[in-house]
Amino acid sequence: MTRPTRRLAVLAAATGLALGAAGCGATDALVGRHAAPTERTAAAPLDAEGATAVASRLLGAAQAAATATGKKGHAARAEVLAGDALTVADTAAARGLADDATEDLARGPEPTVLAQSQGRSWPRAILATTLEKSTSTQYLHVMVSRAAAKPYRIEASVPMLGGAEVPSLGEAGAGAPLVEVGAGKGLVMSPGKAFAAYARALARPAPKKTPAGVVADDPFATALRESATAQAKALGKLATLRQKHVPDLDHALAFRLADGGVVAFGLLRRTDTITAGSDTQELTLPKRYAALVGTKTVESSVRLTSLEPVVLVVPTTGKVEAVGASELLSGGSGS
Repeated sequence: MTRPTRRLAVLAAATGLALGAAGCGATDALVGRHAAPTERTAAAPLDAEGATAVASRLLGAAQAAATATGKKGHAARAEVLAGDALTVADTAAARGLADDATEDLARGPEPTVLAQSQGRSWPRAILATTLEKSTSTQYLHVMVSRAAAKPYRIEASVPMLGGAEVPSLGEAGAGAPLVEVGAGKGLVMSPGKAFAAYARALARPAPKKTPAGVVADDPFATALRESATAQAKALGKLATLRQKHVPDLDHALAFRLADGGVVAFGLLRRTDTITAGSDTQELTLPKRYAALVGTKTVESSVRLTSLEPVVLVVPTTGKVEAVGASELLSGGSGS
């Protein structure tokens, strides 16, 4: 039997999208003698127009509050952001790295809804995409309502990697089931184990063997390795560089794909440790590192921390791949 296919391809360097976002939810019963319709528990909770309106409002409000600092800035962002997205946005604002919120930016690019979570229970989630035209970068956004009394908040906003794509999530109106991060049935591994394996594959020194079931040759992983190699070469015999990535999955979320796999959103926390050699009296830090550490020189070592939002596709067969990722230097200490 031939099944109709509907592939939602999202290219990071695309100039536009042609993605369907049709959908409908169950309607309320009309007063009268007709029996109430059976609730469609497999449907998306919002229709396409409603989901797009939620995404547009949140993305515009998040951009408008991006650069505000201090407690008021955090409070403004907390009205539209939560989880990993709030952590990253607060860090960017504190470091002065958030985009300026001009009137045009505050309106934000028009989102395209790729999927909604299935059914009428909570949490409920919307997966949307936007295109940043100035850089031709595609972003994936997850909006989540954790309970009936809690409105939708953006919990993830991650740029896609060059050439990456998200496999089909099925018909938008049917809803894409949410998958527990620790659930691995029918998958090559659970999303939680996938993030752990990907984190190990990114380590420096590199593992002798790439963790089974994971591909780590994507643009993000490649750029990390090249940057670390350049830093190590610049340090020479003065110091050594080690990098460790640790999954922080308290706010991770995954959608079921049409083929049975999942697309999962999570956060890695990276620590770069630079240790002075035995013959090195002190290390002089670059300006941007010194500002984080609080000193221009250290005698023994310096630790730099970064936030790394990551999006993984975990298949039913084959290997886990990253389709989205970014990094943000967040803190440092020295001794």
